[in-house]
Amino acid sequence: MKQSILCSRHLPALSLALLAVGALAPSSASQADRAIENVRAFAKLYGYVRFFHPADEASAIDWEKFAVYGAERVKIARSSDELRTTLEELLLPIAPAAQIYPTGEPPEPVSLVPVDTSGLKLVAWQHLGVDMGSPGSIYRSKRLNRTLEVAAGGRGFGTVTNGVGAEAYQGKRVKLRAWVRTEVMGTGNQGRLWLRVDLPGGRMGFLDNMSDRPITSSEWAAYEIEAAVADDAVAIAFGCFLLGEGRVWADDFELLVLDEDGGWQPIEISNPGFEEGEKDGKPREWLTPTPGYSYRVTSESPHSGDLAVLIQNETLVLSGPLFDAHPEVHEVIEKEIGAGLSCRVPLALNSDSVRTLSPASEYPLAPLLAALDAIDLETLTADDEAVRLGDVVIAWNVFQHFYPYFDVVDVDWDAELMSSLQAALSDENGEDFFYTLSRLVANVRDGHGNVFHPDYSQRGRLPFLVDWIEGRVLVTFSRDAAVRRGDIIGQIDGIDAEQALRDSERYVSGSRQWRRYRALQAFGAGEAGTRADLLIERGGEILEVQIERRELQEPLSEPRRDNIELLQEGIYYVNLSRAEMSEISERIEELAAARGVVFDLRGYPRGNHGVISHLLESADTSAAWMQVPQVVYPDHDRPAGFDNRGWGLPVLEPHIGGKVVFLSDGRAISYAESFMSFIEHYKLAEIVGQPTAGTNGNVNPFTLPGGFRITWTGMKVVKHDGSQHHLIGILPTVLAERTIQGVIEGRDEFLERALEILNQGS
Repeated sequence: MKQSILCSRHLPALSLALLAVGALAPSSASQADRAIENVRAFAKLYGYVRFFHPADEASAIDWEKFAVYGAERVKIARSSDELRTTLEELLLPIAPAAQIYPTGEPPEPVSLVPVDTSGLKLVAWQHLGVDMGSPGSIYRSKRLNRTLEVAAGGRGFGTVTNGVGAEAYQGKRVKLRAWVRTEVMGTGNQGRLWLRVDLPGGRMGFLDNMSDRPITSSEWAAYEIEAAVADDAVAIAFGCFLLGEGRVWADDFELLVLDEDGGWQPIEISNPGFEEGEKDGKPREWLTPTPGYSYRVTSESPHSGDLAVLIQNETLVLSGPLFDAHPEVHEVIEKEIGAGLSCRVPLALNSDSVRTLSPASEYPLAPLLAALDAIDLETLTADDEAVRLGDVVIAWNVFQHFYPYFDVVDVDWDAELMSSLQAALSDENGEDFFYTLSRLVANVRDGHGNVFHPDYSQRGRLPFLVDWIEGRVLVTFSRDAAVRRGDIIGQIDGIDAEQALRDSERYVSGSRQWRRYRALQAFGAGEAGTRADLLIERGGEILEVQIERRELQEPLSEPRRDNIELLQEGIYYVNLSRAEMSEISERIEELAAARGVVFDLRGYPRGNHGVISHLLESADTSAAWMQVPQVVYPDHDRPAGFDNRGWGLPVLEPHIGGKVVFLSDGRAISYAESFMSFIEHYKLAEIVGQPTAGTNGNVNPFTLPGGFRITWTGMKVVKHDGSQHHLIGILPTVLAERTIQGVIEGRDEFLERALEILNQGS
């Protein structure tokens, strides 16, 4: 039996009695069923109070800790009465006006409106999407008549940047080392070092920004990043940044190169210890490119010498409402939460100049705060059952109340809560639970939906790419001589290759085309250093091949043409996945005068959607295709409306007047689909290829106890005519398919089809 995470000295007396008579983990099927019902009831109540009950007491707690703490408390209740008592102990200290009562029995009447309301203000939640504490988020959650402090530049990141040329270090290993300390609190706020190796043409060969090992310690400590410098690398960039809100100090940067004798030798960099410059001035020789943050040299406790650099976010205070709609003081929700219980939760409260006004609670807040304070989230892992249950409670509620696509996704979300809780109880460790969370997120069918954890991500990849062509898993590119382009993979590790794809797709969220693309990208992934046993068909011969999984320094990609290339007389090719807008602008006159242009968007654009303005003949007027939900009621009841957004693109000269074809397929997602939506809506070109991914809208990530991070889409995006985009994508006007023979011959069959179209009538 695992050790309980609860610190018993902080529990109310009745809770001690409950813990004394119950085992921490149910030992029979009936006890397990009871535990699931109990946690389900807690989960429902958790979401209603956390996101919709506006009491000041509820805003004073750590909701991540509360989810873990509450899940372990309620699961051992042996009856509805016992569960009700436990839920009241948990929730009434933070929601004194809430009521929990047996289903079918009306609760006692409670007056929420004082006799004299003069001088009182209404307090209620408004959610523009939902704010989950993610740096850089456009989403907001705020209580009326309460102030909200936000980052001045949007919660993004503030970085100091330095760098050197890479020519002298090509083919070698380099290491970045620096000393860092932080003052950060709250989800997602952290410090990080970063190291990047740049390749020709604006390509990135290596990037490590410590996303799996963020810095949150207040003590000075040394951190390192090591990288291989590609043979054609052109630059090495590095720095330190603050993600979100707080303060980060950095000092004593070193960049080192590994010599032939195995020793690390220093590379000269400018102002590595920030000693050059004046106190409170900007750091000399370092770039500070991101707004919304301040950057200054400080003498406040440097690691060494006299000075260090301090990065700090700048803040604004929001006092007004996010939008017009809000609940009134008399409004409550009455919901069945399961296990024979229902709840009544007020959605708005009056407030005087000091606090929100609620009936006095017989349960004091201080013991609950002390119990939560005793929980150290940094040491918790998903090997603890309570962490797993708490994580399901949090994740399920975020989607339940704020996921904008349940109108087009057919899923019984309540059933998903039950099955996920059941799996969380039976999972043996954090790795098992990683797949439980992944299945939960997969079932919302959101192409942005992913679960990440540094300990469970499969870093080992096979050194080749595959595609699904003519009903077979076909190698389309390889960096290992044992596997060739055109090889058909019949089996991997004894499993039929198609079945291996289907098994992988179970954990991928999104449309059919996006799930297949992601499964193909991850084909054969596993622990680095292990070997995959392949059964390959090549030229009618069956071969057995063993190949090692590796940590790849640079993502694999099939060869493409130059960023901008003259294909035939008067016909140009532009790779929008690589060509920056500045590069395109330098040659825009040539493109405008061409008789034909192929724009390749089989991937993700490079900030080059300005191309659209050179295709438009009149200004863009579609202004409501990006929709941020306005939420004031739970369970998607009575939607308040949307904050509608568009791009408002202008017409730019010169106009591209020749025939235009866009290439696209299932890997084009999000920003790529925003780009392609203009091509589709305004009929600016033929679209050759396959449907795009069918997922668009700003991502709204959040973290969970135990080190998990979930991404999902918090915004609803429709086609410009208002019809459904989600799970459909941008459809081609000319469908194209790859063939086995075409791959063997190294042909780009989508591009060939585009050239046929451009040359028609020539």
